Amino acid sequence: MIKGVLLDLDNTLLHNPDRPFARAFRHLFDEHFYRRFGVVAAAEALRPGIVAVSEYSDGSRANHDVMLRCLADGIGLSVESASDGLVSFYAEPYLELRPLTAPMRNADSLVEALLASKLHVAVATNPLYPEAATRQRLKWAGLQSYENAFAFVTHSENMHFAKPDAAYYAEVAARVGIEPDECLVIGDSVSNDIKPAKSLGMHAWRVTPDTGLEPLVERLQRPNWQDNLITQELHSEMLEPQFRGNLAALRGLLAEVKPHQWLLRPDPQEWSILQILCHLWRAESEVHQQRLWRIHSEDNPFIPALPPPGPDIPACHDDGFEVFERFRAERRATMAMLAEIRDEDWRRPARHSIFGLTNLLEMAHFTAQHDRLHITQLCQTLGQCPD
Repeated sequence: MIKGVLLDLDNTLLHNPDRPFARAFRHLFDEHFYRRFGVVAAAEALRPGIVAVSEYSDGSRANHDVMLRCLADGIGLSVESASDGLVSFYAEPYLELRPLTAPMRNADSLVEALLASKLHVAVATNPLYPEAATRQRLKWAGLQSYENAFAFVTHSENMHFAKPDAAYYAEVAARVGIEPDECLVIGDSVSNDIKPAKSLGMHAWRVTPDTGLEPLVERLQRPNWQDNLITQELHSEMLEPQFRGNLAALRGLLAEVKPHQWLLRPDPQEWSILQILCHLWRAESEVHQQRLWRIHSEDNPFIPALPPPGPDIPACHDDGFEVFERFRAERRATMAMLAEIRDEDWRRPARHSIFGLTNLLEMAHFTAQHDRLHITQLCQTLGQCPD
């Protein structure tokens, strides 16, 4: 069942001719940095940052931080000066690009129909621009009135991967609080939108110049519009980008935690943020790794479910970021272990006291689901997740 829709922005909700827009962007960017700092060809210094976040990232830094460092190094300015230059560029010269764009026909009708269906709607644009620029493009698309209704809007400051890395879509799903097979991705690019989304088990709809959004809007009017969306079978290639995306989503949320919120418990029966992190760290080494190794090394083992830890688990450390790094290290060890598994071993069977008959692939996938369960719990504690 679809619970959330991830909407691409450029050439899906907003007509944005790529090459003319890029040429005009580079011209304005160069002009701005030359006037302000005397820097020549500043736009060229953005390229290494774009490559760094587009081709691969380990998710340890937000895209904006990666690109800002590359820009500062490339033009010989301090990070602070380069940051000031970016902020002033997106506040004024960037706005001159608006005439090159136009709202896509039926974009507002699409968003309206999706929200009326009580779906979580996220704007999943390629996060190479900061929040200010992304908000401007939503305005250019005529969608500014829906900004507060979106479950999440991706931009370079809150994302750690970029398209076409499938971990980008895994990160968005975790931030929205839904499973990959509960997501419908709507976009115009086969390579950036459709293929990476499907590789995670998400559903996808391609918007083409010939058809536009009208067929999709019409389909959403049908009460059975989800009937032809077939859930993909699990396969092992879905796991690695989910693990990376989940870690990035968790890191992104932790960046927003205020000092007084680490021990905040919205209810006496709920964990604090620090307790959630301690549980994730301990469960990785004490439960998930051991369970997966048993299934891999034993013949049809019986896996007992551990008793629920209860609301009063002790804090394992007084520094939440340190706990996250310990969990991240254990998760990398899990990923390294799974990377060595042969294709024929993913279906090795096991019996679980709750799940019944299962196998190694299903239990590894459960590990990713366990992440998302607690990422959503943490997000709700911060008041930043949809209900």
